[in-house]
Amino acid sequence: MSVDLSAKALKIGDIIRRLRAERDMSLTGLAQRAEVSKSNLSKIENNAISPTFDTIERIARGLGVRPGVLLSDDRPAAQILSFSRAGEGAQSARGDYGFEYLFPDLQDRRMVPIVTEIHPSKSHVPAHPSSHGGEEFFYVLEGKVEFVSDAQVLRVMHPGDSVYFSSDVQHLVRNPTDQVARVLWVWLG
Repeated sequence: MSVDLSAKALKIGDIIRRLRAERDMSLTGLAQRAEVSKSNLSKIENNAISPTFDTIERIARGLGVRPGVLLSDDRPAAQILSFSRAGEGAQSARGDYGFEYLFPDLQDRRMVPIVTEIHPSKSHVPAHPSSHGGEEFFYVLEGKVEFVSDAQVLRVMHPGDSVYFSSDVQHLVRNPTDQVARVLWVWLG
């Protein structure tokens, strides 16, 4: 899955803008409620930058919705089953990460399943672990990744390895190789 930000691109900014307008909320009002700078919120709404999971969670809380609502389209969710075909999920990218959100009907869901490409780091400055609410699980599909926690626990993980953790633990997944790695990532927000 090479991230293609064309027709299937997740336009999270459009979703946030629509929900904000439905609530008759100003940009300043949402920025204050979400504890996100007005400048960053504007950039997110204009799809100029992709928000982190922590920011998605704060904006969702500011709007009074679950984070999955911001990662979905307007289609009503299937009552019992949701299917996703390979490569048809909404896509976005941030830094060394490419995300394919497998189910566009996540409005009524708590789990957010994502196939994530982790590209070799383009920066020689290591990113710092971050945290947000919820719980996470990921399973390495291809390549090799390093899992780093707030306790500076470094675990090298290979295909078939997995980890489950509380998202409030500072964490980071990085790719120490020159090949793209892929993981199935599930966030319970």
